[in-house]
Amino acid sequence: MTTEPRRQTPEQRSISQEYIVLLPVLDLDEAKRLLGLAIAIARHRNGRVVVLSVVVVPEERSLSDGVVEARRLRAELETIGDFNDLSEVIVRPTVNVAHSLTEGIHTAAKEQNAQLLLLGWQSDHSSSERLFGPPIDDMLRDSPCDVVIARLQEGQSWHRVLLPVRGGPHTPLACDMALAIADRNDAAITVLYASNPRHTDDLAVRESLQSLRSMPRVSRWLERSISAEQAILAESPSHQVIVLGVSGRSTDPELPSGLLADRVLRQAESTVILVSHRLEQSEEQAQQVWQRQHNLSATVDRWFAENTFSSTEFEDLQRMVMLKNQQKLSISLALPALNEEETIGEIIATIKQQLVDELPLLDELVLIDSRSDDRTREIADSYGIPVYIHQDILPQYGAFTGKGEALWKSLYVLKGDIVAWVDTDIRNFHPRFVYGILGPLLREPRLLYCKGFYRRPIRSGDIVSAAGGGRVTELTARPLFNLFYPELSGMVQPLAGEYAARREAIESVPFFTGYGVETGILIDLLEQYGLNSLSQVDLQQRIHRNQELMPLSKMAFAIIQVVMHRMEERQRVQLLEPINQSMKLIRYAEDEGFHLEVREIRDHERPAMLTIPEYRQMREML
Repeated sequence: MTTEPRRQTPEQRSISQEYIVLLPVLDLDEAKRLLGLAIAIARHRNGRVVVLSVVVVPEERSLSDGVVEARRLRAELETIGDFNDLSEVIVRPTVNVAHSLTEGIHTAAKEQNAQLLLLGWQSDHSSSERLFGPPIDDMLRDSPCDVVIARLQEGQSWHRVLLPVRGGPHTPLACDMALAIADRNDAAITVLYASNPRHTDDLAVRESLQSLRSMPRVSRWLERSISAEQAILAESPSHQVIVLGVSGRSTDPELPSGLLADRVLRQAESTVILVSHRLEQSEEQAQQVWQRQHNLSATVDRWFAENTFSSTEFEDLQRMVMLKNQQKLSISLALPALNEEETIGEIIATIKQQLVDELPLLDELVLIDSRSDDRTREIADSYGIPVYIHQDILPQYGAFTGKGEALWKSLYVLKGDIVAWVDTDIRNFHPRFVYGILGPLLREPRLLYCKGFYRRPIRSGDIVSAAGGGRVTELTARPLFNLFYPELSGMVQPLAGEYAARREAIESVPFFTGYGVETGILIDLLEQYGLNSLSQVDLQQRIHRNQELMPLSKMAFAIIQVVMHRMEERQRVQLLEPINQSMKLIRYAEDEGFHLEVREIRDHERPAMLTIPEYRQMREML
C-alpha cells in the first residue's frame, strides 16, 4: 500500500523556500496586473512573492513620521489580492519607510533576501530622451538582485514567446523567464539569433547557444542575418511576449538598459519583458573585459574603414598642391640612405621632376646619409639636392648607428610643417609613394600621421610570392600589437618606411635609434594623440631587396625590446629582470658545422626633438 505524499501548507513551504520575487507597488493598478507574472516566476522557481509598498518621507523629516501612511498602505495592499487564498505560491505584503523610493526598494530587497525584483514600466515617466526614470534606472545601475521590467499589453493571450539571444550575461535569466511564462500559459518559445552582417559574428557564442534548441517548450529556432532590432520587430507581430536581456551598461547615465531595449519597448506591440542579471564580482570583471574588447573591436573596425585610404584618391596632384596652399603648409621630404647607389638616382630624379619642378607639392627634398661608402652621396649631389650626414647633425649629442637615429637627426634640418620619409631601396619607385602618404594629411586636418602599406613580393629561387614579404611585420610586430596595443591591430604594415606626420606631432615623441623606430613612434603617437589621429594609405606594390633571415631575426628582437620597454614604462607589465639586450645568433659554417654568436642588439631612445634646446632656439619656441 502506497501513501500519498503529504501536501505542505504555504507556511511550511516558506521555511525551505529561498527564491523570493519582490514586487514593488509603483502604481496600484499596474501592480495588480503584474502579480500574475510574479506568481508565474515564483512558481517556476518554487519560490514566493513579496509585494512591497514604500512610504517616502522627506529627507528633513524623521522616518517615524511615516507611521500613519504605512498603516494606510498596508490596507491598500489588501486590495491587490487575497494573500491568504493564493495557495499556488506564498504571497505576502510588506511596507518599508525610507527617504526615497529607490532606498526603500533597495532596503526591502536586502531585508527580504530577494533574488528577483519585478518592476512595471511607467510609460508616463518615459520621454524621447529617457526610457524609464527613477526608480528603474537606479535599480539597473545599482541593483541588489536580478531585475525584470515588464511592459504589459492588455487583452492578449500568451501563446508564443519570442526569446532573442546573443550569449550575453543576461541570457540565462532571459531563458528562465521565458520558460516560466511559457509554463504558466502553456505557450511555445521561439529562440531568435540575429547577426548583423556588417559586424563580425562570434562563432563560439553561436555554437554555445545551440544547446537552447533542446530547452523545454522551444518549438522554433530562427537565425537572421540582419540587426537584432530589425529581427525582433519583424517577428514581434506573431508573438505575444518578447523576453529580452538589457544591452546597455550600468554606468551609462542616460540609457542603462541599452539602445536595443529602448527601441523594442517603444515600437513592439507585444508584451515586453526586459531582464537584467545582477553580476557577481567575477562576472562583472569578465563582462567588463568582454565589453572593453567588444568596444575596442568596434573602434578598430570603424577606424580601419574611416582612416584607411588609397593612393589613387590623391592622384590629382594639382588638387594636392591647392590644398597645401590653401592651408599655408610647407612640406619636407627626407630620404634616409646607406649605400643605395643602385636606386637613389631614379628615386631622386622621379621626385624632383614630378613633385618639385613640374608641380611644387614638396618645398624641400634632402638626402640624410649614414656615411655610405658607395656613390650614394655623389649621385644625390649631381641632382642638386642638399645632402646631410646624420652623424654630423647635432654632433654635441653624439651619434648612434641606425635608421631611427638618421630620422631623428633629420627633424633638426627639415623646415616643413609636414615632414615625410621614404625608404631609398625601392626598385619600382612611383610618385604615389610620396603623394600617397601626404594626401590624407592634406585632405583631413584632424589627422596627424599617415603610414604607407603595400604588397611586398618575395623571391625564393625562381619562385616569386606576390605577398610573401613583410615577415617581421606578420610574425612579430602585428602579433605584439594585437596582444598589447590592440588599438593598432588595424595597421596593415606598422613597420613600413614610408610615412608622413605633422611637425607638431612628430617633434613631440621620442625616437628609437634602430629597427624599433617605427614601432615606438606608433605607440607614442597613439598614447599621446589617440587612434583617430592616425591613418594609413595603400601604396599598391613595393619591390625592394629582401633581407636574409639573420638580419630579420635581429630586427624582430629589437622590436620586441621596444614593445616590452613601453609596456614596462606604462606599467602594463612588470619584468623581474632588466630586458635582455644580447641575442645568441646561430651561425652555420660551410662545413655544415654551426656555433653561437652573441650580439648586443639595443635601440637607444632619443628624446622628443622639441626638448632639445638648439631645436627650440632654431624654431623660435619659447
